[in-house]
Amino acid sequence: MNIKRILCPVDFSEFNESANEYASMLANSTGAEIIYFHAYLPDVLYGNPELFDADGKEQKLLQEMEETYSPKFNTVEASYVVEFGTPADQIIEYAKATEIDMIVLGTHGRTGLRRVVMGSVAEAVVRSAECPVL
Repeated sequence: MNIKRILCPVDFSEFNESANEYASMLANSTGAEIIYFHAYLPDVLYGNPELFDADGKEQKLLQEMEETYSPKFNTVEASYVVEFGTPADQIIEYAKATEIDMIVLGTHGRTGLRRVVMGSVAEAVVRSAECPVL
């Protein structure tokens, strides 16, 4: 398997740390780049979408990502991407559109009713991604 691009979706939770460690180890051993990815679903469901400052929000999230996430090895290249929409859908679409070789993501580990009500981004990605998911 030739891994050149690793997508590491993040949601600014503690569950991302182990995913970042695995992505960093894989990238270091294969020479791959890590793309830190955040999908943001705006709270604006009703009303005028122009009231939502997408450019400002994107810049703020990119800055927060760069301050929070970085590869664990200096030799690994990283980039940062923010997309707006449902997280699972955006992760799957981005991975397909940009020919990602592997997705490495954390999971909140919800079970039972909480998982049914809140859904599982990780499960949706595992089921629908066209590349391997760790």
